[in-house]
Amino acid sequence: MRSLLVFVLLFPFVLLGQTPKIDSLKQSLHAATDRYESAKIKLQLAKLYERVDLSKAKSYAFEAFLFSTNDSLHAETNNEIGRLHFFTGNLDSATIYFENSKGLLSKLNDSNRVAIINISLGAISLRQGNYEKTIKILTESASFFEKNKDELNAAKCYSNIASAFAELENYDKAIEYSEKALQIFNDNDFVQFQLITLPNLATQYFKKGDTIKAIGYYTKAETLAKNLNDKRSLSLIYNNLGNIYLESESQRAKEYLEKAYQLKNELNLKSGIEITESNLGFIYLKNKEYQKAISYLERAKPVIKGKQLTLVYTYLKSAYEGLNDTKKALYFSEKARILNDSLLSVENQKTILEIQTKYETAKSEKEIIQLQSDNSEANHKRKQNRNLLFAALGILLISLFIIYILLKNAKKKRIITAQSLTIKEQEFNQLLKTKELEGIDAILDAQEKERMDMAADLHDNLGSKVATLKLYMESYDDKEDFTAYYDKIKKLLDTTYVEIRNISKNKNFGARIDKGLIPSTKAIAKQISETKKLHIDVINIDVKKRLENTLEIQLFRIIQELLTNIIKHANATEATIQFSEENNMLNIVVEDNGKGFNITKKVSGIGLINIEKRIEKLKGDLFIDASEGNGTTIILNIPL
Repeated sequence: MRSLLVFVLLFPFVLLGQTPKIDSLKQSLHAATDRYESAKIKLQLAKLYERVDLSKAKSYAFEAFLFSTNDSLHAETNNEIGRLHFFTGNLDSATIYFENSKGLLSKLNDSNRVAIINISLGAISLRQGNYEKTIKILTESASFFEKNKDELNAAKCYSNIASAFAELENYDKAIEYSEKALQIFNDNDFVQFQLITLPNLATQYFKKGDTIKAIGYYTKAETLAKNLNDKRSLSLIYNNLGNIYLESESQRAKEYLEKAYQLKNELNLKSGIEITESNLGFIYLKNKEYQKAISYLERAKPVIKGKQLTLVYTYLKSAYEGLNDTKKALYFSEKARILNDSLLSVENQKTILEIQTKYETAKSEKEIIQLQSDNSEANHKRKQNRNLLFAALGILLISLFIIYILLKNAKKKRIITAQSLTIKEQEFNQLLKTKELEGIDAILDAQEKERMDMAADLHDNLGSKVATLKLYMESYDDKEDFTAYYDKIKKLLDTTYVEIRNISKNKNFGARIDKGLIPSTKAIAKQISETKKLHIDVINIDVKKRLENTLEIQLFRIIQELLTNIIKHANATEATIQFSEENNMLNIVVEDNGKGFNITKKVSGIGLINIEKRIEKLKGDLFIDASEGNGTTIILNIPL
């Protein structure tokens, strides 16, 4: 049997009402001159895009985050970024942004919006499988909203409480809360929230065994999702309908599952996709399309766990048998057997433990009966000694309590002492770190004032050219005419040679960028793009005037360093450099489609430290958005 993927969704936390059209908002954004107004419009665009294009929603949300100017707006942008992380499965990041938003709202004494954020945190606990915590958080929030007669947010709590009860297999309770939420959404014509509750209710009825009601609710949800063009909800609805029809109507199941799989890939939704792949493999196996079955099953195999993995191994064995590949069929048969034996061993241990527990319980009950019989014979003697025994027990309990208090106080003192030592150690480490940073600042100041550190110029001015030359050599195909490569390489070598001579004669320190920052950036982008290994677009939105020469040199060196990092580390094929100007601020966005990196890990490269120090000297802001497998976006905001 294949398990049905439970449909669990986070409700939107703030009902926006009738959102303006995207084109109208973009026109308003173009006309906006106030930084606060611009941030508000970008936040609205992020909310509008979040159900149709998460990438664009993320871009607008981060821009709003950078330009928000007060605690209220900053709290709302943190909330929106948290939502987007939730939708892409980054639950730890989502928690951080929601807690930031909650902290800002607490400072503003906005208890209503704090309670709304708690709905988000409850939904995260739900995704993480902490169902008791989910029910506790959301029950408290529901009581708050009921007290304030806020039916909408109370209904959101009911819906997520229902999902938690469903995970605990208490389907009657889950259906009770879901129908309670749906009634409120229907009465107030909250279509978006109906779309979230209907599939949950359908799944709960299916788990209870009522397939007809489940299909009916899914069909209503599908109609609503199509009307709202909500691809994310459609992907989950199709996935669950495919699972319902998996055993009875394989062709219909295949149609639904393929639609779900296409939408999940289009929206980059990773959660639960392995179940879809496993079920598609099963359907293709039934249709004797063995190669397609193997393709889907191999994609599901590295992610899927437990009994589902045993099924995947069994399907792979059958598929290879269909291809007459007995060696691989035997291999997967053995894998399925070993895993199944392991799972059965665990189940058997649980069964044996239950039997032993029952046996020990029965044995204890018999012993108690015997003891009661024996005690009845000695009842008279016990009565005589009872008062003395109670007195002794009382003294003993008081003594134990005093000892417990003393030990507890001693333990507290040890903990306080250890914490004090830890705090002092942290303060000492922070002092060392501060001194180290001050030393780095002094070194950087000396480099900038004296401009005599040749290593910096070699890194900034020649690093990107050498990296570009390396790309030329790597991209050369011996089947192509070398003449075109030779001319480009010779021209790049001539430029590099002239810069080396200038450096050796101290002519290049603080040199001007003759054509300006953006033309110089386009020139280096063109050189790198000609390697055909990395294509770089340079976009100037509305920067029309030259900057002060020293500022242009600093920014050009930063861009050189970022491009060198992309070439050396990102494994990217495309990159974009975007310049824009707003409210006397220069905004530079450098984005690539490379492998990205984990921003929670400490990054100690000299290049990044130099960039951070340059931005700090320019009194600007640096923001890095990256995750493994999703590329990197770096945003620079420089006051003009």
